[in-house]
Amino acid sequence: MDSKKVSISKKEYDFFINEARPTPTEFFKKFNCTSKKTAVSIWYSALREVLKIRDDLKLVNIEQNYKDGKYKQAIDDYFKTSVLEKEKTYVDKTLTKKTSKAIRSRIDDLLPEETGSKKPRLMESQQNDDSSILMSADPKIKQEFPGSCSSTSGPSSKPHLEEDIESKYYDAGKRHKILYSWKDAIGNIDIRDASKKDWIFENHNLSNDFRNFQQKTIKQVKENSYLCFKKDFHKILCLSNIMLVEQKKPSYLTCDQAIWSTICRRQTSPVLSLVITTVISEYSSLLNCFASLDEIEDRWCANFAKVTELNNEDRANFCKCQIILRNFFLLDSINKNNEDTFVHSTLHDLINEMFRDPLLELVWANSESTASKRQRSNDKENTVKGNKPDFKILNNDRDEILFGEVKPKDSSSILVKKDFIKLGDFQVATLNEIIKKHGNKNGLISFGIWVTGARIRFYEMDLSYDGIYRMVLVSNVVIPTERAQFLNLMTVLEAFFNIKRRISEVITVIASNTPPNSPSRSTYGRVPTSSPKPVKVTISGLQPN
Repeated sequence: MDSKKVSISKKEYDFFINEARPTPTEFFKKFNCTSKKTAVSIWYSALREVLKIRDDLKLVNIEQNYKDGKYKQAIDDYFKTSVLEKEKTYVDKTLTKKTSKAIRSRIDDLLPEETGSKKPRLMESQQNDDSSILMSADPKIKQEFPGSCSSTSGPSSKPHLEEDIESKYYDAGKRHKILYSWKDAIGNIDIRDASKKDWIFENHNLSNDFRNFQQKTIKQVKENSYLCFKKDFHKILCLSNIMLVEQKKPSYLTCDQAIWSTICRRQTSPVLSLVITTVISEYSSLLNCFASLDEIEDRWCANFAKVTELNNEDRANFCKCQIILRNFFLLDSINKNNEDTFVHSTLHDLINEMFRDPLLELVWANSESTASKRQRSNDKENTVKGNKPDFKILNNDRDEILFGEVKPKDSSSILVKKDFIKLGDFQVATLNEIIKKHGNKNGLISFGIWVTGARIRFYEMDLSYDGIYRMVLVSNVVIPTERAQFLNLMTVLEAFFNIKRRISEVITVIASNTPPNSPSRSTYGRVPTSSPKPVKVTISGLQPN
């Protein structure tokens, strides 16, 4: 190892202090290293610098493993992967969509696996058709396998697996897809014929429609265990006893659209004071007439004098809004190529400010959900850890009450849908835990925030009816990414203040000594459904339709 002095940044230093697995490959990924020699030198120098200050056994072991050569293969594999990723980008830019997809799949087959990685271990099983099915021993699939979508048909359904590949590439060798099988989970799904309380609206039994849909889905999965996160979205949700309530009526409901629209309509009251709406309009006018940033900031500073007109609650809300609004004054200078970075940074600050409250604790990524861990303990394959949300909010009793999932706007639709289903499972798990701890009182709900690009959706989930976790869309807003959209901040702030008000109401219900109005409400919950298992389908010599 080159002993030449290398400058170490604070971020590189903090990596070894805070990261759970400060291995070379994790370091390279975090700092987007492209030069092997330089990257290894910086990693080793940073580690040596940390070890001088902090005699951490974990770091000492990493240093010793490196000296013993145990990381050499992982480092080589990482930089081989980086080269192939560059080749993928070149293919995407120069070839047609269909041709590039075929070649990308060949590149994926060539990617080396990291030594000692925790990828699902795959074992080949024999099938009657030309495909070989590789069954994972680990129910949790990593994102190393992109494009993991199938239809409800099995792996031999050729059109759904290779529909975009041109004929001359069908014999180019083996390719694979990742499907998801509910075969092992289907026998443990907690669905009951009897119900203590159905959801009936205007003489229409929505609970009955939902149960019929569950039974049809179970029958389908018994015949063919594969479901696609994109195409079979509602089927996967129903297997977890979740009914999605948003503007688009699920096809399995037999009520008409007018009834469904009435159900979905939300009653909200304005929560922003006149002073807040006035300053938002003022800033919007300044931005749209191309006032200088100095002029806008002078106006922003002067507006703080308005707090003297407000009561304590409105004063606190006004100050929150002022801090949030200032982050959007630079809308004219956003590079559209970095729009996701802008959205995530402003979203991070917005959420931090909105939930800055002595009664709440905001926890960002890398913290597993306690409720998810307890729920997954029922699954023999998932007894170690719970899933990790992108962020969560806890009350003073350490009850997890809100979860958030965030995806960039360019994420594949499959990953977006998987994240949404993950969010629903978080809400089910924590609602079960709250009910178990406090009883199924009227007004108990869990919350979810789903971010895709600049769009933010807010969900509430209740268990008011037997066996149905209703996941209700309560707000759908867009963060502004240009000057003309600045007034969008009114609806964004209203949505956040409304969800915070609802959280306060739930905390009040939890703290009350009022028992559930019906003892049977405590039996409305259902045992969580086991996770699907990833299945690797190898495709060889297929012909297009």
